Amino acid sequence: MKKIIIAIAILLGVFCFSKADKALASAHFTTGGSGYMLATMPPPGLFYLLYNTWYQADDFILNNGRKLPGDTKTRVFSQTHRFVWSMDVWVLSGNLMLDLVVPLTSYNFGRGLAGTADSRHFGMGDPYSHLTVTWHRPKFDALLSCAVFFPIGDFREDNLLTSPGKGYWGLQPTAGLTLYFDEAKTWTWSTVIRYEISFKQRKTGVREGDNFHMESSIGKQMGNVALALSTAGSWQVSDSKGKGSNAANEQRTRTFSLGPEVVVGIGRFGNLSLRCLFEVASRNNPEGTMATLTWTIPIFITDTKK
Repeated sequence: MKKIIIAIAILLGVFCFSKADKALASAHFTTGGSGYMLATMPPPGLFYLLYNTWYQADDFILNNGRKLPGDTKTRVFSQTHRFVWSMDVWVLSGNLMLDLVVPLTSYNFGRGLAGTADSRHFGMGDPYSHLTVTWHRPKFDALLSCAVFFPIGDFREDNLLTSPGKGYWGLQPTAGLTLYFDEAKTWTWSTVIRYEISFKQRKTGVREGDNFHMESSIGKQMGNVALALSTAGSWQVSDSKGKGSNAANEQRTRTFSLGPEVVVGIGRFGNLSLRCLFEVASRNNPEGTMATLTWTIPIFITDTKK
């Protein structure tokens, strides 16, 4: 049971806050919410995950690598509630899973990004859901998934910079792999890649360009504690379209981050994980630090094997 709980650790992390650029639409998904063994999914059962994420940056990096002058602070707090149902249903010898994610986010941007005054807002972001098939093998785990973002969050047309909801549908196919380097499965390398497709934003007509996301970690499990080094990267791979968008190639966003992570098992109460990522090589994006505290709670686990 303990091994199962530890393996769940921040597996399914998703953190959803807007990129602080002035385009009228931005991607739903921002990398960094997943870490240790992120491509290893839980066994059949029901799970609840609570994510608390703090992000702060004082610099906004332009496409030429220089800092945007003025007050460009970015402060974001996100509390995300995730419900994961791992079903005792098998597709192509893989376990079928369904989840629902509801993000609540608070924004605070400096006047250099927001305009004439600081811009603050709190509200519900767009909920989203994954349909996932996952495989568990002696030397590796794998997954294939697709997420749908539903545009029913708090969409603020009057202040798009701090709008928690994006005002458009999104689709995100995903693939992941975890490799085990010893028989006891204590040394692991895990990675997940995502391709985010955005649709036209209502009322503005802007369509965010497609984005490629990749998260990886290498970790070591030692009893009830696991230590890992996690990385996350995001690249806008096509131009945005519509009036006021970052339609030129030189305004595509990208960022890369890395940092340590610790996961601690707390028995029947699940586990706690803490990850801190430091952003580097950002372009047309803030560059700062993100810390995520995740509490994973197994409501029940069905010990069923096929």
